[in-house]
Amino acid sequence: MSITDGRPGKERRLAGRRRVALATLTGANLLVFASVTIMNVALPDVRADLGLSASATQGIVTLYSLTFGTLILLAGRLADVVGLRRCLTAGLTGFAAASLAGGLADDAAVLLTMRALQGAAGAFVAATAVSLMSVTFPRGRSRQIAFGTLGVVMGIGTAGSFLLGGALVDLLSWRWCLLVNVPLALVLAAGVTSTAPPGPRPERARRVDVVGAALITASLGALVLGLDRTAAWAWTYPGTVGLLVAGALGVATFAATLRSKQHPLVPLWLLRDRSRAIAYASAAVGGLGMFAGMFILTAFLQEAKELSPVWIGLAFVPFGIGAVTATSTLPALRSRVSPARVLALGLTLTAVAIVTFVALRPESGYLTGVVPAMLLLGSGGTVVMITAGDVATAGAGGDSGVAGAMVNSAQQVGAALGTALLTAVMTAATREQLTSGSQPLDAVVAGYARAGLVGTAILAAAMVGVVLLGRTADEAWRVDPTQQATRRPVD
Repeated sequence: MSITDGRPGKERRLAGRRRVALATLTGANLLVFASVTIMNVALPDVRADLGLSASATQGIVTLYSLTFGTLILLAGRLADVVGLRRCLTAGLTGFAAASLAGGLADDAAVLLTMRALQGAAGAFVAATAVSLMSVTFPRGRSRQIAFGTLGVVMGIGTAGSFLLGGALVDLLSWRWCLLVNVPLALVLAAGVTSTAPPGPRPERARRVDVVGAALITASLGALVLGLDRTAAWAWTYPGTVGLLVAGALGVATFAATLRSKQHPLVPLWLLRDRSRAIAYASAAVGGLGMFAGMFILTAFLQEAKELSPVWIGLAFVPFGIGAVTATSTLPALRSRVSPARVLALGLTLTAVAIVTFVALRPESGYLTGVVPAMLLLGSGGTVVMITAGDVATAGAGGDSGVAGAMVNSAQQVGAALGTALLTAVMTAATREQLTSGSQPLDAVVAGYARAGLVGTAILAAAMVGVVLLGRTADEAWRVDPTQQATRRPVD
């Protein structure tokens, strides 16, 4: 047999290995993002079982998003030092350990700590999974198929996570919303180790800005905590003002020191590029709208409609339909419309979804009061995230990893800050209604409406800004989305 006779078999084996790698990398990315939503339907049971306060219950969601969003940049830089595949495997293993400890927690402090650690481990997964996918599928049609698959899986998986969470809560316990991650993460870690390429050669000479990472994490944490405490302390209470001012000053200090760092956590040239800056801002505001919107819709279905967790999961199917529809139509749209306008369209769809909360009433039906918002949230959020990721990584060269990580970071930080802000607005409005003599359920739904108005105003302002600033960035955005800068090869 000649050497060429064995080539088709080798190519088939390589293609099969890449398919398995795509499945494991896509699954790893989905696992850590779905962990934000899978706990939403379990919150009432967690609160009742552990006797949590309202702010502690919200912390189950916001702590995960906060550590996930703020540490993903540090994780991306560390991956350049220790290697992509090694970093991803460690992240999945840590995610399994935190999920196990959280699922077995018997008090609020342990659960909240484990959710924060779970988010930290998830940051290492999200920072490396997509980068390894870029290495596995560097160019051409296979790359388009791989990232199209990622979009479809993320859309279906996000909606499916609500259904899975509901089924686990109804049939077993809220603890299984965490414990289910243990076998999944370990299986994915084994798959990554055996099929994914190691990635580019680690840049061990590069230093990691740990001080900067600690500063931005603490500052954003202060902002989220300050917004969270407004429900108990009010906006003018010194403790609230102190946390918000400390957080804002910390973020400003972090930004000011980037210029003096030899290896900053966030390369300044990425932020000076107007196209990328708009993409990051869109991801942050889109994350605010999408995750805060899902949080409010879940609360409405729980409190106004009194649906069981599994029915809430089924109720979120339209979200997945919207996401899949957006993923399938986005390539044709991108070929005709500039990315600035596509991002503006995504933010507009999300804003329209949030503004429908103004019309919610305790008697609002599912088909007219909930389904339109879910379809719009799924489609708008997907349009923003896929387009922002494409714009941010195109032509980023040796910083393509951190450029992509910043999209996920912006989304998660926006989700954490947005959920805390809109929850504070919602709580204040509910308190006002109760004071004026409204019925409890009417007061709660009025809180949703107030949060919808504030969220819509933020999204609308961001949309207008993207349109205005995007006019001068359109030429910079006209790049081939399959054309990526190559990293240093593996020795």
